[in-house]
Amino acid sequence: MTDHTDMSAEALNREVHQLRREVRELSASVQDLVEAWRTAHGVVRFVKWMGGLATAGTALWALIQLAWATRK
Repeated sequence: MTDHTDMSAEALNREVHQLRREVRELSASVQDLVEAWRTAHGVVRFVKWMGGLATAGTALWALIQLAWATRK
């Protein structure tokens, strides 16, 4: 009976160490995902800003063209 209990304790100890190792690996993976998410969020904000700038530039160009065409 004692041998069975010792083996169970050893098996549980190995299992705990394995689970801790997996948690460390998953924590690193989650950190990588968070970093990728933040980078993607920054890229999206930049693209939205560039879109607004392009829209403003197009509107200004159209206004200049209209003013030039009706200059007579």
